[in-house]
Amino acid sequence: MARNEANTGHTQTARNTVLAAIAIICVLALAFMAVFVWSRSGSTRQTASKPADYCMTTTSSGSYPLSLTQTRNASHITAIAIGRGLPDHAATVAIATAMQESKLVNLDYGDRDSVGLFQQRPSQGWGTIEQLMDETYATNAFYDGLVKVANWQTIPVEDAAQAVQRSGYPDLYAQWDGMARAWASAMTGEVAAGITCSIHSRSTADPDGLVSAFRTLFPSITIVRSLGLDDDSDSSGSSDSSNHASTSNSANSDDSSTADQPSTVETTLTFTLPAGLSTTETKRRGWQAATWLIAHAQQYGIDAIHANGMEWTRKTGSWSGTEAAEQTLTATFQ
Repeated sequence: MARNEANTGHTQTARNTVLAAIAIICVLALAFMAVFVWSRSGSTRQTASKPADYCMTTTSSGSYPLSLTQTRNASHITAIAIGRGLPDHAATVAIATAMQESKLVNLDYGDRDSVGLFQQRPSQGWGTIEQLMDETYATNAFYDGLVKVANWQTIPVEDAAQAVQRSGYPDLYAQWDGMARAWASAMTGEVAAGITCSIHSRSTADPDGLVSAFRTLFPSITIVRSLGLDDDSDSSGSSDSSNHASTSNSANSDDSSTADQPSTVETTLTFTLPAGLSTTETKRRGWQAATWLIAHAQQYGIDAIHANGMEWTRKTGSWSGTEAAEQTLTATFQ
């Protein structure tokens, strides 16, 4: 009997020793994993802390950031409303709709056969897939439907959107009401200097591409191109004609004249609004053009924009100066 008790004691001791060893191994393994995860998370934090490119509009109700892609699409939607002579509310409804349907990204997929900014379906008569993937066609198709809705200018945004889209989830449009109003107000020029863009990635200057795109949306605004040595190459700031040249947006102008210019040449595009506008309309039209330019600053390589007495630069990312009605605005590339 004593021998059995002794054996039992030895077995228990051995078991305790094994359990203790396992516990130590687990603790060491957990410690190793903690150090590994901490070291990896540190590198992740460093990557995440790098500034991202984005644009933002701010109102009394809050700030609404968008990616550069979303900003460009919202700008395009708004510019088409302006070109069609539609009131600001049209842009609000369209932006809210596109935000809900595609998060303002031109998707080539969706529920069943839905595609594009507004997730319109070829099978429901909106057009072909190729047409609906064209942002201009898709946006005009949406506005064509919107203007047929009774009282669309006065009914709630979500009701107007649902009348056009006939979504299975009509209540979801309402969540983008405030955001859409803020962006539409800024991009239609109702709010001065309403959009700021923080852009850190570099892009190749493409004034030719900008001129082509801008003329399509704002045909009444004329464009003149000026070439001059940048500050690093011409510290005297001379405006002598040997350092500058100009071309207008007439059919005979050569928009490709800057293609082979050296990197020391600064290009400035001067946009002139139609004559005869009131002070209020001059400001509004100027901000419409300026917000389109800032929304496309990264795409076309714009370094600075001057409009209505205020200036935005890629370096600062914000507008500075005091607002004053000006018939011209400029975009500078370096």
